[in-house]
Amino acid sequence: MRKMLIPVLLTIFAATSAAANEGGTTNLARAPSDMSSAEIDAYNQGRTANDADYIRCRRIEVPGSLVKKLRVCNTNGEWRRIADKGNQDARDSMETLARGWSNSQEPAGSIIYTPPK
Repeated sequence: MRKMLIPVLLTIFAATSAAANEGGTTNLARAPSDMSSAEIDAYNQGRTANDADYIRCRRIEVPGSLVKKLRVCNTNGEWRRIADKGNQDARDSMETLARGWSNSQEPAGSIIYTPPK
């Protein structure tokens, strides 16, 4: 099960990173997660920590493992877009659920009419 989960997580993070980078201004030769720490330090040289192009790495826990963590690196701008997309998706889901609860109607084919006796 764990062996199957890790490639799925890597695919999700790669897709998220690629989707976040579509509108980005950063032109990197490789994805930040594929860069070594020395390459990231060299890239960040001269940039402030609040700069949109500053690369930050996070360690994300792998479900099912007590020790293993994935190193995921993105620019501040990409992290911001990822967070905004997740927040918007959550808002959309809650709005959909709220509409469904307040406008509940039975489908026409599932209502059985029984005449009064």
